[in-house]
Amino acid sequence: MDLYVMPWKPDDDVYGEAAGLACDDRVLDLVVTHGDGTFYWEVVDGCDSIACGTATSAAEARRAAETAGRRAFIRAA
Repeated sequence: MDLYVMPWKPDDDVYGEAAGLACDDRVLDLVVTHGDGTFYWEVVDGCDSIACGTATSAAEARRAAETAGRRAFIRAA
């Protein structure tokens, strides 16, 4: 099982940043939306949100999204 990481990049569609994780035939989108001191993160599988939360910094939100994405792949294995 190889995990591929598509790095974080600014994304105007989500008013923040987006990245991706891929393993086998499954791709997860990782999204961080920048707000007024709050950063909303989400992991999306196709059209379904499978994990989400808030953080107090963009770096914390990115880490949380990456961790949730990895856990989703581990549960599926």
